[in-house]
Amino acid sequence: MRLDIVLDNWLLLARGALTTVLLMLVVGTVSPLLAIPLALLRNSRVRSLAIPVAVFSWFTRAVPTLVLLFFCYYGLPFFGIFLDPLPSALLALVLSATGYNVEFFRAGLRAVPKGQYEAAAALGLPASVAFRKVIFPQALRIAVPALFSNFTLNLKGTALASLVSVPELSGAVQGLISDTYRPVEFLLAAGVIYLALNSVLIALQHLVERYLDVDAAPRSTKARSSKPAVTRPKAVSAASR
Repeated sequence: MRLDIVLDNWLLLARGALTTVLLMLVVGTVSPLLAIPLALLRNSRVRSLAIPVAVFSWFTRAVPTLVLLFFCYYGLPFFGIFLDPLPSALLALVLSATGYNVEFFRAGLRAVPKGQYEAAAALGLPASVAFRKVIFPQALRIAVPALFSNFTLNLKGTALASLVSVPELSGAVQGLISDTYRPVEFLLAAGVIYLALNSVLIALQHLVERYLDVDAAPRSTKARSSKPAVTRPKAVSAASR
């Protein structure tokens, strides 16, 4: 095994890793921002608003990301829409991630106790203020673990972008393997880089969960450990009759 050949091509690997990080940052930012309003529409009682979002969520979760990617790159030109490889990859990855994130936020919003909505209404808070200050922070605590799990999958999913000639990490590794015929060294290098990137993401998840106190159990009044003394009626003596 020749590790020196990996060191000789570290610049190409670094550029590929940087492209992977940029893809993930865009997907990890745009997808949640799209998913929040869509989750609100998904929970709407107005069927004309909820059903289209439900269909979108079903479609983007049911269709593989690779099919979405090929459609964005090869299919959209049939409709007169021409996208370069990078925008095509970003569009496919964002669509795939948003379908899952909609359901995560929807579940978080539904998990907030109904009493919280009623309390906000009783205080006379406007709907926007109640959502921003009362409802959404609680829903976010519930959705954070699932959101970060999806981010981790999206980071690994960026490898699909190499199939439409985006020079991310997997694409760079494939090119180096074709040039050097040394697959083991470069595949190991790619695995180490992906492991490092995902480790950073997992560490960030722990920090966010600790900041939001995700693992905190709801506080409740604990019952006393000692049983209350039972007052028994005194026996009536014959003299008091």
